[in-house]
Amino acid sequence: MTEDTVSEITYTNNITVEEYNKLRKSVDWILVTEKRAAIALGNTFYLCVAMVGEEPVGMVRVVSDGGYTYFITDVIVKPEYQGNHIGTELITRTLDYIQKDVMEGETVMVSLMSAFERETFYQRFGFHKRPFGNHGSGMSVWVSRDGEGNVAKH
Repeated sequence: MTEDTVSEITYTNNITVEEYNKLRKSVDWILVTEKRAAIALGNTFYLCVAMVGEEPVGMVRVVSDGGYTYFITDVIVKPEYQGNHIGTELITRTLDYIQKDVMEGETVMVSLMSAFERETFYQRFGFHKRPFGNHGSGMSVWVSRDGEGNVAKH
């Protein structure tokens, strides 16, 4: 990757299920079935995808209840493009979009689950590492069902 490649980055709000899972795979995340990925992408409140030519090299999604809660998820930059401020641009664009959605006199909550040891990246944007104040630790669980109907949590 060259300096010219980084300067050629454009941003869009479209991504296919295949491209989405390819980005997830590039950072060793769990792949999502085509059905679930299509539903997730279809229910996305905000999507920003960093492109080099026709190739997605980064993305961020926001899901929202339409009220006061926004959850930033799927912040991904392909490893070979990390360190070129793509993640910074993705989060900046996302927060700008959310801030424009907030009307005078309103307060909303923007949450995310940081990837392991990436908390300092988000702290630059004003996010607090949890626990903080009256906010406990962030928590998550993956629930899966195998081909025999057995449920697993991991």
